Amino acid sequence: MRAYLLSVFVAIFTANAFGQLPKNIVSQIDDMMVEKYAAEGAGAAILITKGGKTIYSNAVGKASIELNVDLSTQHLFEIGSITKQFTAVAVLMLAEEGKLNIEDEITKHLPDYPMMGYTITIHHLLNHTSGIQSYTDMATWAAIWRLEKSVDEMIDVFKNEPMQFEPGTQWAYNNSGYFLLGAIIEKVSGMPYAEFLQEKIFTPLGMRNTRFGSRKELIMNRAAGYDRAPNGFFDNAEFLSMSHPYAAGAIMSTVGDMAIWMEALKANKLISAESLKKAWTNYTLANGEPTNYGYGFMVNEINGSPTIEHSGGIFGYSSNGIYLPQEDLYTIILTNCSCNSPYEFSTRIAALAIGKPYTEPETIVLTDTELDEYVGIYAFEDGSTRTITRDKNQLYSHRTGGSKTEIYPYEKDKFYFKDSFTQLIFERNNMNRIGSVITKNRGELSTAKRTNRKIEEKIAVQLPIAQLERLTGTYQLAPNFMMEISVENGNLIGQATGQPAFTLSAQDQLHFFLTVVEAEIEFVEDEDGQIVSLILYQGGQKVPGNKVR
Repeated sequence: MRAYLLSVFVAIFTANAFGQLPKNIVSQIDDMMVEKYAAEGAGAAILITKGGKTIYSNAVGKASIELNVDLSTQHLFEIGSITKQFTAVAVLMLAEEGKLNIEDEITKHLPDYPMMGYTITIHHLLNHTSGIQSYTDMATWAAIWRLEKSVDEMIDVFKNEPMQFEPGTQWAYNNSGYFLLGAIIEKVSGMPYAEFLQEKIFTPLGMRNTRFGSRKELIMNRAAGYDRAPNGFFDNAEFLSMSHPYAAGAIMSTVGDMAIWMEALKANKLISAESLKKAWTNYTLANGEPTNYGYGFMVNEINGSPTIEHSGGIFGYSSNGIYLPQEDLYTIILTNCSCNSPYEFSTRIAALAIGKPYTEPETIVLTDTELDEYVGIYAFEDGSTRTITRDKNQLYSHRTGGSKTEIYPYEKDKFYFKDSFTQLIFERNNMNRIGSVITKNRGELSTAKRTNRKIEEKIAVQLPIAQLERLTGTYQLAPNFMMEISVENGNLIGQATGQPAFTLSAQDQLHFFLTVVEAEIEFVEDEDGQIVSLILYQGGQKVPGNKVR
């Protein structure tokens, strides 16, 4: 993030019956906002309430960089997956009316949906434990995300994909599940999803600035959405038809309306206290392991204080909302860039506001022998891994699908990631050897057991420019999804339709890997040695693409 000197910075601060935030806390939040969001770039709006009264409100950055329009707390943002709260509450409203039951099999309402031999219930959809393939994880989804699709057409995109696991046995964040919930709401209520929300939720609550999103319609006070540009500044966000996020992520709102939403939930204006408890319950898997998720809400904690929360990320926007029941404090941050998630930022601000700020542990020094004890591959139950490697005196952690990151010891067998809430706690067996590692992210815990597998680091090799240039061209992976391969400054560069460019590192003349995500690309020759296609390996999928030019 570029650093900018702000000539004027005003925090809108409101005193209330519960008392105002201490001036030093206000000052710290002000400083954090300036550091996190650039005045001349995409920014954020924030609102903090206590007992339903505003105690802090502010906006930093531009609603339109091109028109030089400053952001305000009145601007509308796409809230992404916070939409799931509204979808879940809509389902609970219909359950209270007796129009559905949370334990209904989904085929009771969507009779044509293929169950693959499993029992999938509405509960599984609400709790992300269905095992259905999430369409946003499919490599081919990028080929269609600009296209307007009907609800049935979108369901066709993922319904015949293999199940990821038996329902109820694992937790995996799933946009397909919430898409199906939108379809069930329409079937049961007899109303389009957007219309149901408007008539049953937004209008009755007075949420005048909240609506189903649209990239086509004119929407007053809409903050433009941005992505990070290759040069470090900003680009306009890639176009996305709102028929795709739908009930999983298509709502637009303001920080003020989101505060109205939270107060309505607390006051049981839409659903009963019993139903709200269901939404805010930390459900468990079949083996008793907690999911840290209810129905449309994540369940966590901040330094011992329970939280009800959710984040959102969609093309051009990111968001996070945290409610602390014990303190009756709500923090909501909406941003107009997909590049700068407010998840950890808003958590730190909420911690400050309740007087429980986070502090970074003091690093200790370990010997070479002690460092070597932790090196290895640790496997989670879902098949993913955490690999611990060492380079001189520094240990690194690499989770499947993530990036290689430094970890720092603060006690024996305990490590932390800088600027993160995540910690690694290594456990020893009865022979005092490292047998597993627990990943702790605030109240979320997951355990990976040490394996005997050898670490095979991917080592990039340098290829002649002539070899790289023979791989260049356009490859078609789907009707509207292309992969452009080019050479820049001696590196092979790939860029998929609507996505940022990335560097491809060579393993050999035809096999390359990405460092930004867990993916590989293999180039295919014909009998004459001509490059005719490539294969993209990502997320367990194998996607071929023919060279078209």
